[in-house]
Amino acid sequence: MYTTWIDGEAVTPAATYGIDDPATGEEIAQAPECSAADTERVITAAHRARRGFAATGLAVRREFLTRIADLLEIERESLTELAIRDTGARIDVARSLHVDGAVSRFRQWACTPGEVLTPTAPADAAGIHARLHRRPVGVVGCISPYNFPLLAMSAKVSAALFSGNTVVMKPAPQDPLLVMELGRIATRAAGDLGLDPGVVGTLTGSTPNTGEALVADPRVGAISFTGSTHVGRAIFANAAPQVKRLLLELGGKGAVIVRADADLDEVVANVTRTWTLQSGQVCLTPSRILAHESVADALEERLAAVLETLRSGDLRDPDTTVGPVISANQRDHINRLVGSAQSSGRRIHQFTDLPDKGFWTAPTLVAGADPNDDVMRIEAFGPVMALSTVTNDDEAIAIANSLDFALYDYVFSANVEAAEAVAAQLEAAQVGVNTTARHPLAPFGGNKHSGIGRTGGTYALDAYTNLQALIGRDS
Repeated sequence: MYTTWIDGEAVTPAATYGIDDPATGEEIAQAPECSAADTERVITAAHRARRGFAATGLAVRREFLTRIADLLEIERESLTELAIRDTGARIDVARSLHVDGAVSRFRQWACTPGEVLTPTAPADAAGIHARLHRRPVGVVGCISPYNFPLLAMSAKVSAALFSGNTVVMKPAPQDPLLVMELGRIATRAAGDLGLDPGVVGTLTGSTPNTGEALVADPRVGAISFTGSTHVGRAIFANAAPQVKRLLLELGGKGAVIVRADADLDEVVANVTRTWTLQSGQVCLTPSRILAHESVADALEERLAAVLETLRSGDLRDPDTTVGPVISANQRDHINRLVGSAQSSGRRIHQFTDLPDKGFWTAPTLVAGADPNDDVMRIEAFGPVMALSTVTNDDEAIAIANSLDFALYDYVFSANVEAAEAVAAQLEAAQVGVNTTARHPLAPFGGNKHSGIGRTGGTYALDAYTNLQALIGRDS
């Protein structure tokens, strides 16, 4: 059984709930079911610590972030194993993204220039000058998703701590163990530096109650949430009475526009990550393929051939390319979408050599899909791609923009100028041109129902700080 860290103390909870290994379906741990009293104590500690931590020099905050990174790195192998068991990640993804990615976020912010907290001021006007300062909001509630819990939480926490905030961490209920380990490590790092133990707190629970209390509490100045659009809307409504700062990274249904002159080998190499990277449980997954009629059949053939090369099995085996999804509920949701497409007569290509135990679902290509099919409109958050044929750029753009999601779209074409002209008409907040890679320092977030605000680089500071202008008259 895992304990939770509250105000610097390891607390054994009165109630717990089970955590399952996605690869086997077997229970691997009991996590704390935090009570209303636990929630109150964590928020109270973070609120108490906020002024003292904001007053510490940036050098101390940098040392804190570096210490957390060092401790994560020391425990790299045990955290990698936990990522495999907690999230169902393949070993290479567990090590490079879940753990090493988390370390890099803390090191990135530990090295960020302090000048970002004092933006360039406007020029003097009529003898009046201004100086600008980013001030911490106080307490930031950080709510992470189940696909990359440690990576996402580390990105939130490192930015919030750098800017002088205290934080309360609330991981997704399905796989809280990595975030609980981060809470333990952050508590140790705070103790090593003599910081108030309330600087970082952790709350866990299987129901929405704990997260709702965190969002609604007036002492929490901002909420940073990554997860589904459905939950994001609830957070938006819950935070509205206090006009609370929000950073919401929500759902996506990425469109991939494949023009007639696209390099199909390049397209295939990029989009097959939908089947192999965390089993498609990624918000920016390229899941809707809109291929020009002249290349659609060839692309279908190549993607179907890739399915035959996949391999499931031991997640610790470097040759394994397919993993499970997080839960039985998620598996069943994905299977319903594929079943609906099959019932509509769409062409279904699948890799079905899957283990009997655990939450595995077949990597799937749905070909000949209609833009109005559920599989083209509902976020699967799993290893499913749907391929639809288009006759021109205008048709592809209209289909891509037809959903409430507007997170990440893609355009593949030998003519980069033409691809960028298409990208300019897409409503997505990010558009990849001949790549599905993400630039780590570029702004990242969603438009429409895919979110509010931006992360990446130092853009998260817009949510974690209040911009204050000091106005004076020249003497």
